[in-house]
Amino acid sequence: MAYRGATVPAPGIWPEDRPALVPARAAVAEAAVLVFFFIFYANLATVLTRFHGVPQIIASGVALLLLIPLARHMVLERQPLVVTPVLILVFAFLGALFLSAALSKDPSVSRTSVVGYLTEGLLLYLLVSNAVRTTRALRQVVWVLILAGSFMGILSIYQEVTHTYANDYAGLAQIDRLDTGGGFNVASADAPEKILRPRLGGPFGSENRYAQILAAVLPLALLQAFRGRKKSHRLAAAGGALLIAGGLCLTFSRGAAIAVVATLVAMVVFRELRIRHVLALLAILAALVVLVVPDYITRLSSLGGVAALSSSDSSEQADASIVGRQTENLAALNSFLDHPVVGVGPGVYFREYSREYANRLDLKYLQSDRRGHSLYLEMAADTGVIGLGAFLTMVGTALALLYRGAQQWRERDPDRALLASSFFFALFAYLACAVFLHLSYQRYFWVLLALASAVIWALRREAEDELVSARVGTSAARVG
Repeated sequence: MAYRGATVPAPGIWPEDRPALVPARAAVAEAAVLVFFFIFYANLATVLTRFHGVPQIIASGVALLLLIPLARHMVLERQPLVVTPVLILVFAFLGALFLSAALSKDPSVSRTSVVGYLTEGLLLYLLVSNAVRTTRALRQVVWVLILAGSFMGILSIYQEVTHTYANDYAGLAQIDRLDTGGGFNVASADAPEKILRPRLGGPFGSENRYAQILAAVLPLALLQAFRGRKKSHRLAAAGGALLIAGGLCLTFSRGAAIAVVATLVAMVVFRELRIRHVLALLAILAALVVLVVPDYITRLSSLGGVAALSSSDSSEQADASIVGRQTENLAALNSFLDHPVVGVGPGVYFREYSREYANRLDLKYLQSDRRGHSLYLEMAADTGVIGLGAFLTMVGTALALLYRGAQQWRERDPDRALLASSFFFALFAYLACAVFLHLSYQRYFWVLLALASAVIWALRREAEDELVSARVGTSAARVG
């Protein structure tokens, strides 16, 4: 005999996992979420604004799609606001920003920077973490992100194969500074003239940022390819991974290459991928690079110039861009050392201190203000140890909770464990790239953090639901 109104789902099967139980209004809400994530991750709204004259307010309104599932959850179903375990740390980080801004030398610059954190950070975090509440929805988001990455990758591959670098394909395949000497030199050292190789920037126009966005979604495809349950899903994910990796290679981003290798090593260390799978993957990619994009080897070989930075041999010369990055990062570090507690204020280092501190080093003269070439060093310069500490605590907690969730569900439900692992490594890859890049396009970071937080919350809720259902089933059995 069961209690009236009590429904006990079969073990491992939940209502949100049964398509037949999803009403029409839920289907509309799910579709809105998926459309949002594809438009968002492929940067389509920005492309529409910059290349097709769509007003900024309309393009930004894409985020309003998330209000549809939000209304479903909170108005129709009367569910409460989602308070993820990471949310309090998000507010702590924003509190550190406000403190630094209050003591800033240039309050107007700091105010603008803080507003950016509120709109592209906190607001977006709240919308995403409240719109995506189930593991079923999160699994769908994973596939949409893989699809978006594949879409960007295949367009870059087509642009490379056809050598149509001057065609930006309606803004979806941009190349930065193509007409003004952009790219990198692939000519031999004794060649009389440079031969510049274009670097593809996708819908961003910034090759390094494009590489970071692709690097973050690559682990999603790899984990689905190697650990997905259905063969069709594994094949689809493997194809997506190749397209994403192809687009990533064509950015010729050295920092992203290092970050991807670090992510693959972490996957092996945490036993998410077997070492033989990673070695096979690297062998395939190496063969494709040698046969199709040999210039990538030339690009990576320039990393040897890093050693020249500390070499006393005058015959060794570091790559000019490496010297530039060294200059920008040392400038940010020195600014932090002079203002260690709360920094100089959000956004102020770039506007007021970067050129001054850089030109003191006598490494490379800067004629304009330059961002720190590392999220962590620039954040330290802007917000000091308080702001950087709050940021690292926030992302570290998210990673720790994702890892714990993956371990807890590994034996009970591999699909849920895979979901936690996927966003662990997506966030890990983004943060690894951030060692070499500042926090522009910060909306991508906040969305990844929000999705990671949504996974943590959904897994906890479903674990609690499972426990309650088990208790109800036990009580019903006793009454019967």
